[in-house]
Amino acid sequence: MKPGLYPLLGPPASGKTTLAREWALEVLKRRGRVYWVGLPHQRAYVYRLFGGEGAVLGLEFMSFQALYYRGLAEVGRLGPLLPGAGRVALVGEALRGLYGEGIAPGEARLFARAIAELKRYGLSPFALPKDGEAGRLRRVYFAYERLKGKALDYDDFRHRAGRVPLRLFPRPDLVVVDGFREVGPLDLRFLKRLAREVPVLLTLELLPEGLEPWQTLSPRPVRKEVWALANPVEEARHLLRALKRALASRDLGGEGLDPFEVMVVAPEDRIPGLLLFQDEYGLPLYDGREGALADTEEGERVLALLNPMPTGRDLLALGFSALGRKALRLGLAGEEALALLAEREGLLQEWQAFLALRTPGPDLLAWAEEVLERLGVAAKELFLSRLRLALRADGGNPLAWWRSLLLDETLPKELPRGVALLPPLRAMGVRARRVYVLDWVAGRYTLGEGEDYFLLEELRERGLLQGLPRRLRGLDPLFLEELATRGEEVFLLYPEAGPSGAYEPLEKGIRPEPLPPSGRLEALPEESFTPPLPTSHAPPAHLEVLRRHGECPFRTYLERFPLRPEDGALGWHLFPERVDELSQHPEVGPWLALHQEHLKGMVFWARWPGERFALRLDGVRREAGGRVVHLYRLLPPGEDPDLSPRRRWTEWYALGAFLQRKEVEEVHLWTWAFLGEPRPFRKNPYRKGDKPPQLEEVRALVKEALPRWGEGGFSPRPGRHCYACGLADICRKEEV
Repeated sequence: MKPGLYPLLGPPASGKTTLAREWALEVLKRRGRVYWVGLPHQRAYVYRLFGGEGAVLGLEFMSFQALYYRGLAEVGRLGPLLPGAGRVALVGEALRGLYGEGIAPGEARLFARAIAELKRYGLSPFALPKDGEAGRLRRVYFAYERLKGKALDYDDFRHRAGRVPLRLFPRPDLVVVDGFREVGPLDLRFLKRLAREVPVLLTLELLPEGLEPWQTLSPRPVRKEVWALANPVEEARHLLRALKRALASRDLGGEGLDPFEVMVVAPEDRIPGLLLFQDEYGLPLYDGREGALADTEEGERVLALLNPMPTGRDLLALGFSALGRKALRLGLAGEEALALLAEREGLLQEWQAFLALRTPGPDLLAWAEEVLERLGVAAKELFLSRLRLALRADGGNPLAWWRSLLLDETLPKELPRGVALLPPLRAMGVRARRVYVLDWVAGRYTLGEGEDYFLLEELRERGLLQGLPRRLRGLDPLFLEELATRGEEVFLLYPEAGPSGAYEPLEKGIRPEPLPPSGRLEALPEESFTPPLPTSHAPPAHLEVLRRHGECPFRTYLERFPLRPEDGALGWHLFPERVDELSQHPEVGPWLALHQEHLKGMVFWARWPGERFALRLDGVRREAGGRVVHLYRLLPPGEDPDLSPRRRWTEWYALGAFLQRKEVEEVHLWTWAFLGEPRPFRKNPYRKGDKPPQLEEVRALVKEALPRWGEGGFSPRPGRHCYACGLADICRKEEV
């Protein structure tokens, strides 16, 4: 096999990896050495691909970076490595030096990504225009290179490897570059240099401009089925049953597939839910997402300490369990709220210990090392190195930067231990005998192509920037084709509808045959236990409870208990106990003084008992020895009046009752929003003999509601009122 570059072009599932494997096996059989260059997540797949038929010697998998490191190491040109977090920190330092304080980690990350793309395509700051946002990028790029000094980021290794003498030891007999959709110009230049000495087989789906294919392959047939399920829950359940049948032995009616022969591709947000079911279904599922330091136990404790808005969960993670449980139950967050909770519950000592733990000392590094020791963090140097970078980025506010850099820290992946659940990008370049793809609907799988913030599409066609690829190339169809061909057998599943409505599938499917129960819960009898609905024959607490019973009896029953205390309208609920305190408020005090005539003698939250129900009046004021009565409907700030008979009964029923009394001559009806003006419902008061239509309607509604209440049933009744219900869907149950 002669030295040279052999570009192998082909669409997904065309056999590029198979042909590359055959070339590699020929070399390995002659006791040659093969470098297989691919993406880091493909390592286990490649070794399993070659080891399936026996042991092989001489095969070495590496990434492009590892290949560059080896070439530089042989000629003694390695330098200190600047990791990805270091690049973000130096960009933050550059931004702070150019534009002052107040640089956020997200802004630095935006510039760092743009600089990385420019360096990956061999462009210096001089290629950028001097005006606009591209000019800002140019200045930050210059400052970043100056601050970096002799350190080398990942792209510097790529640049340097293309300029030094090429010496690889041990010398390969074949280099295979596989699993990439396309390669950049610097990578291609390095491969051309390498191809002068050894044969290089390059497999691609898109060829760079000016490169002719050595061979073009046609797509191979893939057995594909599309399954339509009713909703995401049924989709997940059907997938798990299908996995159980695929892995079960043939003696038990299964297909006897090896777990490493099966793969599941799903959107990243669906993977945690599937992992929750592995014990119920007895499946060996493997989380194929990229590991993050924040997901480890040690990382969670450190991030809980650095959270600018601490929560109950953070307190629990750090060992402050008493205060943490109470804060978690109440859903509180932030130092101010937690401090008030600690004072009210008598847990100030625990709160002060928490504050002492998270308050930095004068020597930040010494404080951090002590805190990491107290938190039981074994790998302290990883955390401390990120703090040193944070201090470079922003010495005045390093803790926010420290937390941001730790959130982005990834961990080496463990070896697969079963059926891999892979997000779409980590499924590229690997294949399996059988693949299941979830959520096969429009918009779920996309490369997210969009114009760059700094360099728009038209700028990428001018001058030195012509080497940059366009951001809007329409590669989504090719991406979907790759996903749909990840196995010899591919099953594409999609839900027909979800919480937001009907979904549009990428391909129309059929309803699959139902599979037998595969989980322990599914094997239980089909007649599930249904708890009896609550019943009660006690009278309603007040008239508005009777009105809400017509909307949802179950909600009315739950409101009989202190789950949601009714303290009246927001603001008014402080009356009358805290009127003196409110009078000192700079906004409420003048308002109280302005309306003291109305407030003088008003009785708040009066309870008027009756034979069948009580009335709970917001506000009542009497004049002229009781001959004139004022009824007030009190509302939260800015609220519109709600005295329509369908929304409020109490004031109308009380109006009719007052007009029947001998001593009452007239009744005034008011609506009054807190910090607003009292508004009369009508200009003239109601007098004896008046029959307002609202009163007649309310009496008719009460007459209809009382027999329903007397039945004593409190079943849920869904409707539009559910959107305003604060009982957290406690009535929701799974339909059998």
